Amino acid sequence: MKNIVYVLILVVINFNCKEAKKEEAIDAPFRIELDESVEALSDSIQIKNIQVGSDTSNDKNKLHISYPSTVYNFINNDQEAFAQSYLKEFEAAAKGKNEEAIAGLDFGQHFELVASSPTVLTFLIERYTSYGNNYDTQFFTYVYDVKDQKRLPFSRLFSPKENFEKLATIVQSETKAILKEKIAAMEGVSASDKEALWNNAEEMLIEGTMPSDENYDGFSWDASGKLTIYFDKYQVASGNFGAIEVKLSPDSYRHLVAEKYLEVFLIPAEKGEEILPTEKEPKTAETSFEVDCSKEPCVAITFDDGPAKYTTQLLDILKKHEVKATFFVLGKSAKVQKNTLLRAYKEGHQIGNHSWDHKDLKRLSEEAVIQQINETNEVISNIIGEDVQVLRPPYGSLNDMVKAHANMPIILWNLDPLDWKDRKTDIVAERISEASINGIVLAHDIHPSTVAAMPQVISNLKAKGYHLVTIENLFAGKELEEGKVYSRRR
Repeated sequence: MKNIVYVLILVVINFNCKEAKKEEAIDAPFRIELDESVEALSDSIQIKNIQVGSDTSNDKNKLHISYPSTVYNFINNDQEAFAQSYLKEFEAAAKGKNEEAIAGLDFGQHFELVASSPTVLTFLIERYTSYGNNYDTQFFTYVYDVKDQKRLPFSRLFSPKENFEKLATIVQSETKAILKEKIAAMEGVSASDKEALWNNAEEMLIEGTMPSDENYDGFSWDASGKLTIYFDKYQVASGNFGAIEVKLSPDSYRHLVAEKYLEVFLIPAEKGEEILPTEKEPKTAETSFEVDCSKEPCVAITFDDGPAKYTTQLLDILKKHEVKATFFVLGKSAKVQKNTLLRAYKEGHQIGNHSWDHKDLKRLSEEAVIQQINETNEVISNIIGEDVQVLRPPYGSLNDMVKAHANMPIILWNLDPLDWKDRKTDIVAERISEASINGIVLAHDIHPSTVAAMPQVISNLKAKGYHLVTIENLFAGKELEEGKVYSRRR
């Protein structure tokens, strides 16, 4: 994916401070109210979040939504409405869910910045939805003309209408080839049955690839201009074929793009606002720390699910009070807020792996678990120039298969302040301040109430004589084993 961000504008936004209301129950209808604060943006595009259910495996119904926050209000309003629509879908499903069901809901939404230019911003939104079994994935693409302040449908990019129709014909042909190949590869199926499968699929394929914005609502392109069209499960074939992706080279569609938007797809290589390390520098020796946690009382506060809109403010607080923390980040979010992550690392905080997009790893295949871990490691290490040392699975949910493929120590916690649920600064501060010696605290930098609680937390814990350190510092001198779970230093 092309992930180039031009400097749009540096702004300092002044907001009135207010606290979010405490939610009494997971299935109670609500609209997330975000505390507002002063924040200087270190990345042109920030990440906002909505979360239901904590990072423990005790909550059956879970939702995690990430969506973009930009300097353009019309984009922010549109993305807020889209995120809220998914929250309402989750609430409705949670109300109708049988309480005796073994597996609960797991809804997730994350996004990638496909491309950014002075005139157009493009986001690819991915939603994965599980009603207790497998995940179904959907893609939605939002292309915004920032000059005219409007969203551009697929048909506008491939206008006039005749061009869209020609493109649909190309896509239909490629989709036929993909399905025929899948049918031909089926084992234990007779030739006559394969022919019947194709005959049944053809009508559905034609309808699903017709030139309409509804059919072509998910697409992206990479640095070379290669265009990918995403067809949801059941859109162009029966469910056993799964979701279908059609990839087109620039030469196959370039002539059909509206002249005004040609440059959107053919992005020049490697320009951007971030300055990142070019070479990874793996550790060759153990880091020395000022605090020896085998002799001094220590606490490791950890922050999950970022980087996000409020991470910059949190870094300001940690820097002011001269304390360190560990950030367990999502790969997709790290790709968006590279500068924020790089700043955290440079200021002495530890960066850990929290999966690619917050799926429950226990529900995934072995291949998918490996992908979640490895892709996140790659993104993080490319940004900070160092190998990732620790893993925290989303929801703290794991099994033997996850442990086997972690290839890192697994870090959980012994104190959960429920900051995802009780979003009042004083309550969060009080609970985190109950941290015990050599303990690990779970917190979330996606919640402004948690960030706002940190000055009081730091003051309270320092008053008890505790040193606030990274996970690496907490366990310094101990040999942590790959795949083994740790919730405190013993």
